[in-house]
Amino acid sequence: MDLNDLTADWECPVGEICARVVGGRDGGELVQMRVDLGVLQMFPDGRPDGSRYHGMPSVREYVQREFSLEHEIHEDDWRELKRELGQVNYRRLAFTALADDAMQNQDLPVAAAHLRRAVRDSELGLCSLRLMRQAGYETDDVGSLRPTLLFNRARLLAQLHVLDERFEEAIEGAEAGAEELEVLLSEFGFDPEQHEHDPGVAYLHELARHLRQEYGIELTLRERLGAAIEREDFEEAARLRDELRRRTESKAVSRRSSEG
Repeated sequence: MDLNDLTADWECPVGEICARVVGGRDGGELVQMRVDLGVLQMFPDGRPDGSRYHGMPSVREYVQREFSLEHEIHEDDWRELKRELGQVNYRRLAFTALADDAMQNQDLPVAAAHLRRAVRDSELGLCSLRLMRQAGYETDDVGSLRPTLLFNRARLLAQLHVLDERFEEAIEGAEAGAEELEVLLSEFGFDPEQHEHDPGVAYLHELARHLRQEYGIELTLRERLGAAIEREDFEEAARLRDELRRRTESKAVSRRSSEG
């Protein structure tokens, strides 16, 4: 098939990421992302290419098992893990674009579903990078992806919490993401003054400030708990712990319900 027939009616402005969900021959969903010279097609769950690796659901899970058992991991396995990491990152970009489109169309349930998958792929990528680092196999070309994934995981998770009306968790997530980025910048040799000028750190701090102002939240539940402990108000701290536990349990129930 001439790919021009496939992409003729799919305009994508230069510099933007365009994605869509299509039906596969088996009736399942596939994710397509427009690229300069054609289209990338991926499965929405599992490995983006839809295959298994040595009987395992992913290369990451296979290598993790072999590493934990202290088995020899061959060069081909590391090469395949890097390839899988690249595919997962493309899919993260596709789901992020799909979430943005859904939010522009005010289709919030669909936006939330796409955001969950984009967050999942951010976390999968970070898991692969941690595994490479633990094994001493992380190279500069993949290691440079860590700040991007950390930033986007925090940003996307904050968006998801806002859609779920979990505003305090959105604030906490944005600030935790900024702190993770600052730790990473320190590992890269940047000093604290340079942290303030990093676009990712600045964006996440500004996002947290905006959310506090937008929803009238001066202190989150965790921050109030920390303040109570600091001033040794243990009765108040116990009450806040109970409230935090209930919130965590409610979140777990809500997640299982949405996944079901």
